Amino acid sequence: MKTGVSQVSFDTPIKRESLAEMVARRILDMVTSGALKPGDQLPPERELAEQLNVSRPSVREAIRGLSILGVVRSRQGGGAFISELDGDALLGPIRFFLSLDKKNIRELYDARSLIESDVARRAALNMDDQQLDKLEAILQEQKHILDDASAFRLSDFKFHETIWIGSNNAFLKRIGESLNVLGLEFRRRASERPDVLAQSLRDHTKLYKALRARDPGSAAQAAEKHMQNVYGSTMNQSEKWADK
Repeated sequence: MKTGVSQVSFDTPIKRESLAEMVARRILDMVTSGALKPGDQLPPERELAEQLNVSRPSVREAIRGLSILGVVRSRQGGGAFISELDGDALLGPIRFFLSLDKKNIRELYDARSLIESDVARRAALNMDDQQLDKLEAILQEQKHILDDASAFRLSDFKFHETIWIGSNNAFLKRIGESLNVLGLEFRRRASERPDVLAQSLRDHTKLYKALRARDPGSAAQAAEKHMQNVYGSTMNQSEKWADK
């Protein structure tokens, strides 16, 4: 006997978020609701962590991501402030990020390959010895954290950030940062594997050597190959999860 009640299929599993993502969403919710307004200063890192009952690294990662997306700005003298952008401008990058799926992740990494190769080409000509020494120190650090995915992700960002700055083009730096963040969620699962991190370390080392040699062509090729490897391991891990 039919009851007339339609059957709804919940065929999409609930996605688990990291604490950093939860912190970022909480801040975004407060911005869109008007509880936080442009120009408002966020509480200090320690205080915010206590209020939200999360670790300081989670708060730090959330603020870093929101800063890259333009939601939060850091000011000289310390402190993080809500950007002066209006609501639509604030949410534009977030909406694009949330719309990403397997159909366009390939295009994201295609764009990253183009940007990162050109950044590396320019960096090979513009980076000074101090910046190259910083890259070398980051590589030494990465050798000892291949079993710590969270630490490696932070170190990976520092490595690429140093090259973005070394390209001596503020717009390329911002584009590189944004594309990096957009791909982070898809990259997160793959980057939990030590073998994938080891490949990134080898890629980083090859790129560093090309930069140290002041060889624009080799640096561009190394950066492009690195992005291809990142894309390959990311998609490979996504397919494995989809099969489960």
